[in-house]
Amino acid sequence: MTTLSKISTSPLSTQRPATEAAPRETSAAPAAAARAVVPRPGDGFDATPAPSNFVDRPKGLRPSGTPQTSPAVNTLAAFETAAPKSPAGPRPTPTGAPVIAVFDGGVDASHPDLDDAMWTNPGEIEGDGIDNDGNGIKDDIHGFNVGFNSGDLLKGEGADHGTHVAGIIAAEDNGQGNTGVAAGKAQILSVGGIYDGKDLLTNFERAVDYVVDLKNKGANIRAVNASFGDEYRDAASQKRWKDAVQKLADADILLVAATANGNGSNMNNVKDFPANLDLPNVLTVASMDKRNDKLARYSSHGDKVVEMAAVGEDVLSTVPGGGWEEMSGTSMATPRVAATAALMFAENPKLTAAQVRDMLVNTVEKDPDLVGKVSTGGKLDIDAAVAAARASAQPNAFVAEW
Repeated sequence: MTTLSKISTSPLSTQRPATEAAPRETSAAPAAAARAVVPRPGDGFDATPAPSNFVDRPKGLRPSGTPQTSPAVNTLAAFETAAPKSPAGPRPTPTGAPVIAVFDGGVDASHPDLDDAMWTNPGEIEGDGIDNDGNGIKDDIHGFNVGFNSGDLLKGEGADHGTHVAGIIAAEDNGQGNTGVAAGKAQILSVGGIYDGKDLLTNFERAVDYVVDLKNKGANIRAVNASFGDEYRDAASQKRWKDAVQKLADADILLVAATANGNGSNMNNVKDFPANLDLPNVLTVASMDKRNDKLARYSSHGDKVVEMAAVGEDVLSTVPGGGWEEMSGTSMATPRVAATAALMFAENPKLTAAQVRDMLVNTVEKDPDLVGKVSTGGKLDIDAAVAAARASAQPNAFVAEW
C-alpha cells in the first residue's frame, strides 16, 4: 500500500475509494502558452509529443538576486498596505454559494458563460475609483489583480489560462460553450496578476492575505485553485510557501494544486510548490487523458505527493473575449477537482476543508494505470464525492467514517 501524503488530522478514515480524472496548465510565461513539454527531473520520461493544445503550468516570475530569508510577507502587495488582521471575535458564519478563488492570470468576468458566476464584493461600489471597503484595492468588484494592485482582472499575463480554469469550474449552463462542473452551485473570485509584478511566491503570499481577509469578513471562500507551480530548493522560500498555505488552513480554505507537466516525471523528491506541501488542506492533482483511462502522457506523478488524477486533456472551456477553446494540461485537471469540492460544500456547508479533502481521496475510482503513480491509485469520481458530502449532511451522520 502506498504512503498517503498530507493526511489530515481529522478523524476521517484514510482508506481510499473512487474518482474521475483530467489535464492541466499554460506556459511558464502564461500568455505565451508554450506548446512543448519540458521534462522535469524524475523517471518515466515519455518522448511522445504533447497534444497540440497543451499549455504548460505557469511558473510565474522568479525572485531576483539572493533568496529572501524573511518569513512570509506581511503586506498585501508592493503597495505598502498593512496585512489584514484577523477579526477580534469569531469569524462570521459564511453564507451563500461556495466561492472558489482562482489564483492565476485574471478571469474575464464579462464572458457570457461567466458573467453570472462571478463573486461580487459587497463592500465595493463598481467604477467609483474608491477603495470602499478599505482593503487597499480600489474597485475589486470580482477580485484582485495582485500584480498591479487593482481590480482590473485582465491586466497582465495569463488571462487566457485563468479564464479557462474558471470556466471548467463554473461556466454557466446556458446552452453555449461548455458547462462548468459546479455550474450554478459555485462562484468564482479571481486573483489575477499572479505572473506579473513581483515573483510568484510573493504574489501568492499577497493573494492569500487578500482571500483570508475576505473570509474573515464573511465571504464564503472555501477553496483556492492553484494551476501553477515551480521548484524551490532554498529553505527560506520553502518555509514561506508553507507559512502562506498554513494561513489558508487556519482560515479553513482548501488548496487544490496542479502537479507538474513533466512528461511522466516522478515528483516524489522534487521540492515543487505549492503542490508538494504536506499539509491537511492541500490536495495535489495529476492529469488523465481525454478518455479517462490512463495518466496523460504529459502529466507528472508521484505516489507520495500527488493524491489523485482527473481529466485534463482536450478540455473545452472559456477564454477572454467571449469564446471557448480546448486546452490540455494538469492545469485543466485541477479545477475539475476544485469544482467538485464546491459541489460538496454546497451539499454540506458544515464540512471543513480537511474533511472535503479526505472525502475526495476516499471516493476515488481505482485505476490500474495509477497504481504507484498517485497515493490513492485512483481518479476523481464526482458523483461518489458529492454523494459522500450529501450523506454527511444527514441527521446523525458520522462524518469521520469518510
